[in-house]
Parts: sequence; structure tokens; C-alpha cells
Amino acid sequence: MKKIGVIGTRKRNGAKSFELVKNKFFEIYEEGDMIVSGGCSTGGDRFANEIAKKNGIPILIFYPDYKKYGQGATFVRNGHVAATSDVIVACVVDPEDELEEVLKRKKGGTEDTLRKYIKYGKTEVYLV
Repeated sequence: MKKIGVIGTRKRNGAKSFELVKNKFFEIYEEGDMIVSGGCSTGGDRFANEIAKKNGIPILIFYPDYKKYGQGATFVRNGHVAATSDVIVACVVDPEDELEEVLKRKKGGTEDTLRKYIKYGKTEVYLV
């Protein structure tokens, strides 16, 4: 059983992006796998929740704990998603970018999660 992190920018929240994420997810999904998400109501986190609900797939959601961590709560949450995920499907701002480009030019939560994931020595990332 692997844990598939489904993450992504809130800037891509439409049906076309959802289909791209869903298709990539099911390319790597095997019976018994689960989804890991950050619990945001838009973008990749919303896609993760929809995929889980519509397909009966277990989902582990790490919501940001603002009471405990204040404004840095989302970055702590990103670390939990990165540490827990065996594989990541990331809906990035520009799907034409390679991972190195995404990490150099972008500074949002998706990129933060990817950087942390890589620091853990993990390498299986799919950008859509």
C-alpha cells in the first residue's frame, strides 16, 4: 500500500485540471493505496477529496493547525504531507515546467511541499 500525495496550486481549480490530476492519479493507483492531502477547499487538495469520495479511496488529511503554529501552520502541514507521501501528484501553475524549474521559480505551498518531499530523499513526483 502506498500513500499518494495529491497537492496543487489553488490557481488551477477547474474541470480540466481536475481531469489531468485524476488521470495521473489512476495511472499510479493500485487497490489498497490511499490519498494524502492538505485539506484546502480549492486546487489539488479539493481534487484529492473529490477523487477519494467518488471512488471510495481512503484519505488522510493534514489540516493546518493555526492555533498551534499561527501563520506558519500551512508550512508545517506541508511537511506532514511530504513526510507521509510515498508518491506525489502535483498540479503546478505551469504544467510545462520540469521539476527543477518549478522549484527554482515558484514559492507557494505546492513548491514548499515538493522541496520538503525531496529533502526526505523521495523522488517519485508527477507534475500535471
